[in-house]
Amino acid sequence: MQRTKTLLLVVVLLASPVLAGCADQGDAEQPTTAPTDGTATDAPTTDTTGTQTDDGGDAFSDAEEREIRQSALSALRDVSDVRVEGVLNQTVSTATASQSTSATFAVTIDAEQRRLVVDQTTRTGGRAVNQTTYLLNDSLYIRSPAFERQYGSQWVTQNVADRYDGLWRNRSALQLHTNLLDVTENVSVTGTETVHGEEVYALSLRPSEAELAELSGVNFGAGEVHRFDATLYVSTETDRVVRSDIHVNETVTVRGQELQQVVDVRRDFVAYDQGVDVTLPPEADGAVPIGGNQSVTTAARQVTA
Repeated sequence: MQRTKTLLLVVVLLASPVLAGCADQGDAEQPTTAPTDGTATDAPTTDTTGTQTDDGGDAFSDAEEREIRQSALSALRDVSDVRVEGVLNQTVSTATASQSTSATFAVTIDAEQRRLVVDQTTRTGGRAVNQTTYLLNDSLYIRSPAFERQYGSQWVTQNVADRYDGLWRNRSALQLHTNLLDVTENVSVTGTETVHGEEVYALSLRPSEAELAELSGVNFGAGEVHRFDATLYVSTETDRVVRSDIHVNETVTVRGQELQQVVDVRRDFVAYDQGVDVTLPPEADGAVPIGGNQSVTTAARQVTA
């Protein structure tokens, strides 16, 4: 039973790279404690209202759908920087036990400089753990109170120059959504809705396993994706993504045992092209260097939002 619980904790701290955008610890070993808020992975509360195309026919022609998709893709490629806020809910189960967790996050992405910072808070039964991650200058910086005991500092850093390109592709939510729109053939416009007072098209994306494998080199060899659904809400005025919802149901194998993982992530793209400046705070000057093969252990959940 203890082994089962440990496996659950490990996987609850993992997140599929296709949900990219939140904190990552490179090749870090996963924590042995996992947060849980005792809730299931229901979709986040929505303020979205709208009209679906349920009139028995397609409200948008194939040509219109292609145009909307291409316009959204072009708009994403033209972005210089973006701020994203969101929430992630996850449940990992075996035949005998399950573990649920949730996290809120805020991400600032400088696409031109290929820099990002993630601030996330994980809540565990009334206890909140905050973690901040920076990816910049060929390095990964992570701040967490959990590091104090192991390293004598809340800050650690790791040189990731040899894999910076891969980390950027896999950890930038902006890059994820660009790639998702680019590779997915099964895209349909289900209607128009209103998000935060803005009229949007609702784009439903159902990528195949082969297309998922193209997303920044994501490898599902260790598991099987049973379902991957994404909905992108695209402004009818600016063609920019205003919100996205992603649902993943997959079986993963950890230490020889199969586990079921269900993840729901909502992202709100709250500001584009504001001239953000992603730089390290002075406190990071004392970050403890961690070698490429040395593990980084923290009690904060590793989220890829």
